[in-house]
Amino acid sequence: MGEQIRKRGLVQAAVGVALLAWVVVTAAVVDVGNPQVLLGAAVTGGLVCLCAVAGGAVATRITDAPSAVRLRHVFVVLEGAALSLLFPFYWFGLGLEPADGSGYFLVGFVFVIVLAIPVVTALAFVVLGSRAVHMVVVDAFGPIVPDSEAEASAQRIRALGTVLVTAGVALSAGVLAVMFTAPPHWLVLEVPGLLVTLTPVLLGVFLARVRDVYSARRRNIAAYFILPGACGYAVAKVGSIGGASGILIGGLIFGAVVLLAIALLAVREFTGAWDRPWRESRKLSS
Repeated sequence: MGEQIRKRGLVQAAVGVALLAWVVVTAAVVDVGNPQVLLGAAVTGGLVCLCAVAGGAVATRITDAPSAVRLRHVFVVLEGAALSLLFPFYWFGLGLEPADGSGYFLVGFVFVIVLAIPVVTALAFVVLGSRAVHMVVVDAFGPIVPDSEAEASAQRIRALGTVLVTAGVALSAGVLAVMFTAPPHWLVLEVPGLLVTLTPVLLGVFLARVRDVYSARRRNIAAYFILPGACGYAVAKVGSIGGASGILIGGLIFGAVVLLAIALLAVREFTGAWDRPWRESRKLSS
C-alpha cells in the first residue's frame, strides 16, 4: 500500500505542477479590463494547485502505515487550505471584466473553462489524496477516533460549536461596523456578507447542542457552503467598487469560509465520515 501511495504522490505532484503552469500561462496571456482581479484569481488558483503539489510530495514520503499516521494531519491541512482558497478564486473570477467593455460572455468563458478546470482538478487531487492516506490509516489501525461514541468526543464537538459561534459573531460584528460607515447604496451588496458571516454561527449553535458525534454527522455540513457560493457575485462587486471597505468585507467573508472548512474537516474526523464505524457495529449487532 505504501508503494501505491508513493506512486500516486508522484503522479499528483507532476499533475499539480502542470496545472499550476496552466493557470500561470492563462493569466499571462488573457487580456482583461482589471488585471489586478485576474492576478488575484491566478494567485488563489495557483495556491490550490500548489496544495496538490505539496500533497503529492508529502505522499512520496509514506512508506508504511505508521508513516501515514505521522503525516496524515498534513493532508488534512492541505485539504482545508485548498477548499478555503477555492472561494476567493471563484469570487475573483466573477469580478473579471472585458478589456474593451464588451464580450462579457467571452470573459466568463475564459474563467469557467480555462481557469476553473485546472483549479477544480487540483482540488480533486488534494481531496482524493487525503482520502487515500486516511484509508491506509483506517485499514491498519481502525477508525481515526475509536472512542467516537464516548461523551468526551461529543464534548469536543460541542466545544467546536462554541468556537464557531464566538468567531462567527466577531466576523459579523466586523461586517456590521463596515456597513455603518459605508455609503447607503452599498447596503444591497453588504447584506450577503452579513449572511455569510452568520453561517458559522448557525452551524456552531447546532454543534453546541449535539448529544453525540453521530448526530453531528447527520447534519450535512457541506450544505453550509452553499450560501458563500451563492453570494459570490455580491462579494466580487463589493470588493471591486468598495475600496478598502470592500476588501475588508471580503476578508471577513473569507474568514467565515475558513471557519466552515475547519468545521467540516473536524466533524469528519470525529464522526468517521470515511470509515463509518457505526455501520460495522450495526452489522455485528444484526
